[in-house]
Amino acid sequence: MSAPKQGPFILVATAVAKGPSEADILQDMLLAVTKKANTAEEGTKTYRLSRDANDTLKFIVFEEYTDEAAFEAHKSSAEFQALAQKVDELTSVFEFQFLHELHP
Repeated sequence: MSAPKQGPFILVATAVAKGPSEADILQDMLLAVTKKANTAEEGTKTYRLSRDANDTLKFIVFEEYTDEAAFEAHKSSAEFQALAQKVDELTSVFEFQFLHELHP
C-alpha cells in the first residue's frame, strides 16, 4: 500500500509494542518523530500521537500531509529512519491506512 499520488491525504498508523519495555522505547521514538513532524516539516499539516487508554501497548498516529512529496520528506527524516530500523524489533503490529477526507 502506498501514499496517494496527488493531493492531500490522511494516514492513520497503528503500532502495538511487543511488551512494556518495548512500549517505552517505542513511545520515546514516536515522540521524537512527532516533534520533528510538528516543528520542521512544512508539508505535514497534522501529526498527532496517542496511546490507547485501555491497551498501553497500542499507539495510534493521526497524520495529514499536503501531498505525496510531503510524506516522502517525512519518511526521510533521521527520526523516522531510526524508528523504521527498530519497528520489527519493537512491535507485533505496525499497520497504516491512507484516507481521503470527505467534504459535504
